Amino acid sequence: MKLSAKEKIAYGVGAVGKDMVYMLTASYILYYYQDILGVSAVFTGILLMIARVFDAANDPVMGILVAKTKTRYGKFRP
Repeated sequence: MKLSAKEKIAYGVGAVGKDMVYMLTASYILYYYQDILGVSAVFTGILLMIARVFDAANDPVMGILVAKTKTRYGKFRP
């Protein structure tokens, strides 16, 4: 399926908004952990990296699980 330029721009604008919210949240978490709780920057970075790696591995598994679920209530409500 070929996407038009208008559709590509629409998906791009949506991705920018999502990523801006993620970066705002991640920046606040970094500030809170380092300046308020006193956790080292290296540990905080590793913690966030582990969360992203887990998310990257978990999302396809959950997608497959949802795609294969067939109940009378729908895919998301077994």
